[in-house]
Amino acid sequence: MDQLPDWLVICVWRALFGEIYPSIRAIAISLNESRHLVIRYYLDRESSEMDQESMEVVATNISAAIGLDRISRIELECQFEVCP
Repeated sequence: MDQLPDWLVICVWRALFGEIYPSIRAIAISLNESRHLVIRYYLDRESSEMDQESMEVVATNISAAIGLDRISRIELECQFEVCP
């Protein structure tokens, strides 16, 4: 999939309210043809339990807003990145 659908961008944007904090350098999302959504946090440090909890909140908010008819699965990843 080359470009994310507008409904998904808006839903993820809304789900991220209150879940952005200074350790996050970037957030990437991707959706493949089988409706598998990947959310990846790029952090300026090793991930912690707080990061996993934050991502779970985001995933729960997305699932509640969209449902399983548009997204079959949500995968969450945290990646430590030294580059700006």
